[in-house]
Amino acid sequence: MNICQTLPIRLRALFFLAGLSLFFLTASGGIPPGYYNLATGQNGEALQIALYNIIKDHVVVNYTPGVWDAFYSTDPKPNGKVWDMYSDVPGGTPPYEYTFGMNQCGTGGGGVEGDCYSREHSFPKSWFDDTSPMNTDLFHIFPTDQYVNNMHSNYPFAVVETVTKVSQNGCKKGICGTIGYSGIVFEPIDEYKGDFARAYFYMATRYENVISTWYSFDIYADAVLNGTSYPAFETWYLNMLITWHNQDPVSAKELARNDSVYEIQHNRNPFIDHPEYVDSVWMPSGPMPEPANHVTNFTATTGIPAYSALQLSWTDATGSVTPAGYLIRGSAVGYSSIVSPVDGIPVSSGGLDKNIGQGVQSCTFSGLLSNKTYYFKIFPYTNAGNTIDYKTSEPVPAANDTTTSGISVLQAGDIAIIEYASVNPDKLSFITFKQLNAGTVINFTDNSFISPTTVRTGEGVLTYIAQTVIPAGTVVSWYSGIVITGTEWSFSTSTTFSFAESGDQLFAYQGTWGTNQSLICGLNAGNSGWITTGPASANLSYFPSALTNEVNSLTFTKKNGNYNLISSGSANVLGSLVANPVNWTRSDAILTTPSWSFSISNSTIINQNATVLHLPVGGGEIVTVQPGIVLTVTGNTNIN
Repeated sequence: MNICQTLPIRLRALFFLAGLSLFFLTASGGIPPGYYNLATGQNGEALQIALYNIIKDHVVVNYTPGVWDAFYSTDPKPNGKVWDMYSDVPGGTPPYEYTFGMNQCGTGGGGVEGDCYSREHSFPKSWFDDTSPMNTDLFHIFPTDQYVNNMHSNYPFAVVETVTKVSQNGCKKGICGTIGYSGIVFEPIDEYKGDFARAYFYMATRYENVISTWYSFDIYADAVLNGTSYPAFETWYLNMLITWHNQDPVSAKELARNDSVYEIQHNRNPFIDHPEYVDSVWMPSGPMPEPANHVTNFTATTGIPAYSALQLSWTDATGSVTPAGYLIRGSAVGYSSIVSPVDGIPVSSGGLDKNIGQGVQSCTFSGLLSNKTYYFKIFPYTNAGNTIDYKTSEPVPAANDTTTSGISVLQAGDIAIIEYASVNPDKLSFITFKQLNAGTVINFTDNSFISPTTVRTGEGVLTYIAQTVIPAGTVVSWYSGIVITGTEWSFSTSTTFSFAESGDQLFAYQGTWGTNQSLICGLNAGNSGWITTGPASANLSYFPSALTNEVNSLTFTKKNGNYNLISSGSANVLGSLVANPVNWTRSDAILTTPSWSFSISNSTIINQNATVLHLPVGGGEIVTVQPGIVLTVTGNTNIN
């Protein structure tokens, strides 16, 4: 039971004021005399062990109400509100603020941001199997918004390159952009990255005696921890933590909190008191000099797909000083426009800049323009943060290649219908899963199949002709009554192109209907579905043998429908999701056309319950199903 929830209001106010008094008193207290004597003259692992012996055996508080009550003295803002690093806007106005006790989460909560504050294990408790004393150690537990706490979940802290969710103060969740890892991560705002880095250095030191086993408790712990007591972290993660520590120095907030936690636990975070200990423990020999040599065999070739991706490969640099990683910089203009990086100023991944860890020896640049030449240079480097040291001496390895033209001839599944409406007005929308060349022709008809291989004629045909290069992920829409003059749409047979409310079918194809049609996708809506016996009609159709149901075609009994699930991911997975009517909004009533915004990439995050017949996963693709989400595969999972 939380004392702050059960005390009378007057006593609760006195307790809170006492917490404030303690905060200001201990903030001026500083480090006790002789506290770090055991660390004198030590460095490297010996220093870490000395610090462990200084800060171990702390006073352990209980989880409830101990941690809640501690927040009153460890985490008040100057205005007395909760200091929530997931909602605070340093120097600005936060979107919301919490009052101690009053806005504390109870059972549940956090359905929306700004609902309540919770106890955030910044070093996720699943990483250490939620055991004591780690699970109540205040040096890594902070009061934070419950909704954003759930965003963080048990994902590593790191730099986000592909954003899938953003909090109101700018915390991000998405695909990692930090060298050495490509999974889902959570990125706090810049002003608090150092706070969290020093909390992680504390955890590796305070629990130096047990941390070597933690990697086995959680897949995300395994991505961060290397199964040792020292250095404890994987190289990619240690480099990032050191960078965050250097870029966001110790603040007055941290100093005051260190003193307040000391009053409760009787131990301190050494890396707040002595920021120089970070380098002394994990970089005892000082920064490495620049790499001795450049890479060899640096080449560029077309990737997959060849019209929008280029793949680079190389042989790692060798010599007396080997690199920690490589910065690859590109240009669509020429080699002379590629600017050499500057020592001490890290370049983040993004656009035509990409950081790759040593030992990987390849990378792919995607989302490029078709029929375009791109130029690349590769720079090896050592260290991280403000000690990063690039090798820029000439000759810097360089390579170029040209993407191919986009696609004009489509295969089944290269586009998908994502909207169909037969009620006031008729509508259709489709998405491209491949980049289309200018001039690509796609026809749409509501003609039926009178057998699995024979078509019916007599219905209208609507034609789409791409006027420019159409990127993958583009949504194209048409509706009855649209002014098509001067657009990419035209009627190739008759101005009459309409869907029957009693049920109809729709096919996308290339070629000539009835002669050499090549089907791309199909849909049946508003009736009992595809027929299997008896005569076909204008509104009843056999299912064509050239398509596969719930792979590149679908059916539902309602008059209207539109796809309503995730819109970011690989073409393979999105195509499977789109082809299943369970993932659509369906109704006999009129539906508003959604404002879709699709993004095609090699990574798919399933964050809504979904059903697919088959789940095809291509080489280099990542599919992540978020905790608590159900992905039902009724057929097969195909991994290439």
